[in-house]
Amino acid sequence: MRSTTKFHSAAVLVAFLAIGCGDDNKESAIVIDLNNGTDAGTNNVDSDAAQPDTGVDGCKSNDDCVGDAAGTTCIIATGLCSTPSAGALIGSGDGSAASVTFTEIFRPATAIEAPDLAFHPTRNELWVLNRRFEVEGVCGSGGFNARCASLGGITTIIFNPGEATQRVQYLEDENSWHFMRRPPALAMGANDTFATCGEAFTGNYEDDPTMYIGPSLWSSDLAVHAQPSGGNGSHLDMLHETPWCMGIAHERDNVYWLFNGNVGSIDRVDFHGDHGPGADDHSDGEVHRYAKGALLRVPGVPSHMIFDGVKDLYVVDTGNSRVVKLDTTTGTPGGQISPIYEQLAASGLMDGAALTDVVPPGKLTAPSGVVLHDDILYVSDNATSKFHAFDLEGNELRTLQTGLPAKSLAGFKVGPDQKIWFSDMLTGAVYRIDPK
Repeated sequence: MRSTTKFHSAAVLVAFLAIGCGDDNKESAIVIDLNNGTDAGTNNVDSDAAQPDTGVDGCKSNDDCVGDAAGTTCIIATGLCSTPSAGALIGSGDGSAASVTFTEIFRPATAIEAPDLAFHPTRNELWVLNRRFEVEGVCGSGGFNARCASLGGITTIIFNPGEATQRVQYLEDENSWHFMRRPPALAMGANDTFATCGEAFTGNYEDDPTMYIGPSLWSSDLAVHAQPSGGNGSHLDMLHETPWCMGIAHERDNVYWLFNGNVGSIDRVDFHGDHGPGADDHSDGEVHRYAKGALLRVPGVPSHMIFDGVKDLYVVDTGNSRVVKLDTTTGTPGGQISPIYEQLAASGLMDGAALTDVVPPGKLTAPSGVVLHDDILYVSDNATSKFHAFDLEGNELRTLQTGLPAKSLAGFKVGPDQKIWFSDMLTGAVYRIDPK
């Protein structure tokens, strides 16, 4: 069942050049100015488009917060009395789009989906994950067609993001249609690696009904990533037991957590030692499945997750309109997962794992992105294009309207500057939130 097909098709090249890149294996010499060279320097996105709702059960003005800690004000959007520092990465004002500045860092020449982004842990690089708008039809064994060409993911690397010396490089693996198919998320890992997974039921031709896809491990070394290997592209490892993957988070070493949209579970994958660029030995891999049936996928909307570095995994459960927490130290070995398509060192169900609501249904519509920062959960809502800040008890601290169209928000990160950076799912643009 292993895919061994490699493509250097004209269809891929044409679709790739359409997003405004040059040689996919060489760095661009073009310096990209903020806001595509406009002289404004910042971009307040349609700040009059959406105003916050009035709190009903809580405060309605600052007078309702008298007696609280110094500096406490009423956040009208949530009806809560809040200190300026509580959730301040999305501002400390009234939650309107005008209460912060949205600085446009980058915009591609042609619109493309941008479901996620991440900062390289040691280099001044912002990696943006792109996927083309899906072409209708079937990518079938009758021949590589336009739909096949639309399935491969792309990494857009922004060097020195937000600085005068900013420049951009686009990279696509030669076999991205299999190893980076319709990626909803990426997670930076250890030792110059990162991982992606695919929102698809297979990484092969779609007229083969076998569900055969999962996470791929990649090098972030630019001498390796998307460079010819003489084998199956430049990927370092891949496992194939997580169809319709909607999110991914790094734990440690080569261990990652995945949102399995096929069976509604949280899968833990350990690649162990990678097999090197383009090889195919997966025999040391492990796949264990938690909370099967508890999650619900929404097609096209990434469900991001974040590991706290100790034991708790926070997962956006988009279909159930909530954010949950998995205690990764809980669960006992149960039955075997099925199907398994490759020799694995270990696999199986983990029964009885502790999965609890952090943000219960009713507070979010279609949550997508999530970040944990200073014990505050920041969540993006794809349906409303709003950011929310919650404490770890699920109390909403504040909200932020972006003024962007519905379905714009998905993945976001806190950068080295301690500010939120996010990508626009509809255009591929990258923004930074600058609180006023």
